[in-house]
Amino acid sequence: MTDFETSLNDLLMDTFDSILKYESQSLKNIAGVSITIAEAHMIANIAKQKGRATVSQIAVDRQLAVPTVTIAVKKMEQKGYVTKVPSADDGRRAYIRLTSLGERIDKAHTALHQRMVRNISKQFQPSEKAVLLSTIRKLSTFFSGLMRTFK
Repeated sequence: MTDFETSLNDLLMDTFDSILKYESQSLKNIAGVSITIAEAHMIANIAKQKGRATVSQIAVDRQLAVPTVTIAVKKMEQKGYVTKVPSADDGRRAYIRLTSLGERIDKAHTALHQRMVRNISKQFQPSEKAVLLSTIRKLSTFFSGLMRTFK
């Protein structure tokens, strides 16, 4: 690897690791429960569906296999974060809804991201913010493209 590639690799690994640790520890402190980042992000996805989330839709949105989501939902149900509600229209379908604990976690997670983004924003001048957004968009596009190769 070139010096640039080595530095980039180190920065990406350190940054992703720091973000995950920060998010995990902050959620534990704010919400008062030990929750994985994957669970927190799945809860955020369920919250966005406004009571209409299904295992299949969560799988599509999170780019996960349906069996993976099924297992995760069962674990979150056991922890009291979500509940399954049978569809009144289709007995084969169940909606995944947040419990009051799940809603508390989602609010804490949302507040955490808002605070994190606000604090990051304060570190940059307006011209730097534009470069940062452009760079992160390129990274996002790159990684999204990589994810499509797994399908």
